[in-house]
Amino acid sequence: MRSTLLIEGRKKTTPLLPLDRNRHTSQPKQEKPKPYISNEDEKLYGDRFPSGFRKMKLLGKGGCAMVWLGEDELTGQQVAVKQVSRNNSSAAVESCKREIHFGKILNEIHHPATQSIARLISSKSDRQDIWAIFEVGGSSLSKALFQLKGEFVRGERMYQVIHCQLYEEIKRNPEILKEFVKEMLEVLQLFSELNIVHSDLKPDNILVNEEYYDGVKLIDLGSAFSCIGNGTINTATPEYMPPEALELAHSPGDHIAELAEISNPWSFDMWSLGMILLEIVSGVPLWMSLKSRVNRFGRMVTCKGLLAATGRDPATILRLQHEVTQDLEQTINKYAAFSVTRDFLDLLSRMLTWNPATRISPEDALNHEYLN
Repeated sequence: MRSTLLIEGRKKTTPLLPLDRNRHTSQPKQEKPKPYISNEDEKLYGDRFPSGFRKMKLLGKGGCAMVWLGEDELTGQQVAVKQVSRNNSSAAVESCKREIHFGKILNEIHHPATQSIARLISSKSDRQDIWAIFEVGGSSLSKALFQLKGEFVRGERMYQVIHCQLYEEIKRNPEILKEFVKEMLEVLQLFSELNIVHSDLKPDNILVNEEYYDGVKLIDLGSAFSCIGNGTINTATPEYMPPEALELAHSPGDHIAELAEISNPWSFDMWSLGMILLEIVSGVPLWMSLKSRVNRFGRMVTCKGLLAATGRDPATILRLQHEVTQDLEQTINKYAAFSVTRDFLDLLSRMLTWNPATRISPEDALNHEYLN
C-alpha cells in the first residue's frame, strides 16, 4: 500500500548519527533573484541611513519596508537594518514600533531559545524614518528550500519547483527536520510563557543557512501581539493563519480578545508551524497557485500548492485548510515528496487540530515521541 511507502511505522533499531554542521555537499548553488530597487523605492526611501552605520547592499524588501545589510563603522560588525519611511502607511510605522517593542522585551530575557530569534541590537527614529537594527541571519527558509523556474512543457507555460540544497539535505537526513522542529517549538514555548503571539510565522520569516542546517533565526515581530491584550489582526499571509483567526480577521471587533476566549497562547503559532511542516513535506509552497511541476520520489508530477487560491481568497483558503487537515494521512500519502514517520504524522495532526483549544502546546510537543 502507498501508505507504507510514505509513512514509516517501524522504529529505528540503530542510533542516528548527530548532525555534521560543517559538512558541505558538492551540489552547485542555485541562482537566486536579487532584490530590485524601483524608482518608487528610491523616492520613498532615498539614500538615507542611520548614523554610525555604512550601507552595503539591499537584503530584501516588503510592501512597507526595506532591509539593508549594514556595517557598524566603529566595530565592523555586520547588521540587518530595517528602514520604514514615515511617508509610508501609519500601519507600517506602527508595525515597526511593535517589532522594536517586542525586540526589547526579548533582550531582557535570558533563555536558550532567544538564540533562535534575531536579536534587536538598537533602534533609531528621526523625522523621515524609523530604523530597527538586528543581528544578521541567513537566507529565508523559503529561498533555502525552493526555487521557481519558468518553463514550457508540450507548448504550455508552467513552473518547475526546484528543491534546493537544504531541501535535499532534509530528505536525506530526517534528523535535520527533527532539529528544526525542536528549535521552533522551543521558541514558541518561550513566546507562550511571555504571552506573545508571533502571528506571522511563515518560511519568509525564518532565516537559515542555505548550504547546511545550523539552526534558525526567527524574524519579523511586526505583527506580534500579547494574547492578554486587545486589538485587530491582519491577514498579510493567510495560508499560514489558523482557521479561527482567518475567520475573525474579516469581521469587525476585538480579534485578540475573541481569540483569547477560544484558544491558548500557543494555538495561533502552533498551527502556523504545522502548515510550514506540511509545506516542507509536500515539496511545494502552500500558496503556489500557478500550474507547476515537482519531483516526488524520482518522478516529475504536475502540482499546485496545497492552499493555492486565486487572489489568495480567504474563504477558499479556509475550505482548503479543512480539506487537507481532516484526513492528514491521506493528504501526505497523496502529496508527500519524501517519507515521514508515524510519530511525525501524529505530532503534525496535533498541531493542525481544527479546535484551537485542544491544539497541542509547545511543551507537550517537545515531549512528543517524535522528538524523544
